[in-house]
Amino acid sequence: KVPLAFGQKHKNILTENMRLRIGSGETWDVKVEQADDGHYYFTKGWEDFARDLKLERSDFIGFTFDDNSTFDVTAWGSDGCGKEYSFPHPYVVVDDDSSEDELLEQQEEETNVINPKFAIVLQRSHISRVSICKNYAEEAGLIGKKRVVLEYQPGGYCSSVVLDFRSPNMRLNKNGFRLDFAKGWRDFRKATGMRFYRTYLFEFIPWKGVIQVKEV
Repeated sequence: KVPLAFGQKHKNILTENMRLRIGSGETWDVKVEQADDGHYYFTKGWEDFARDLKLERSDFIGFTFDDNSTFDVTAWGSDGCGKEYSFPHPYVVVDDDSSEDELLEQQEEETNVINPKFAIVLQRSHISRVSICKNYAEEAGLIGKKRVVLEYQPGGYCSSVVLDFRSPNMRLNKNGFRLDFAKGWRDFRKATGMRFYRTYLFEFIPWKGVIQVKEV
């Protein structure tokens, strides 16, 4: 179900046939229908999309409209980490004369790099700390580090925060892992004007070595 306010404000972009696209380029065609209650719904095709992405209750899903009746879709699990997908790469051409190494090189060249991301809805419990899920920490190379630089966008405000790994008396996550933004986080949050109950994305930017924070 598309939120009612969005449907009313942007009904001109909700055509009968839409396309959903994820970061790696795969797309799904879905039908859009308006019900008697005024809501617009993704109907035919949505079930395939939800199944292929293994969507679950409490997952957070962001839709960004692009031209040509397409929504770019990003999904995060209840732990705040981006959902992981495994689809055959559409651009790898296999022929009998290709060696395994050549195919791997071709796939690496064609594959788009997707930066590690996680998202949170900022709560009162995040006043002085934010927990980082294990997958994100591993992909961003944070395990073993003492500090990391956060960069807020727009504006580019930067500040270094302490990474606190499994502090004494700290309640661990269900997988026995706990890594937090700790000292410095409160000051960063205040300086950038981050607001409670808004959703924020934390994206690791490898070439800068920072975590970029922005409202989504």
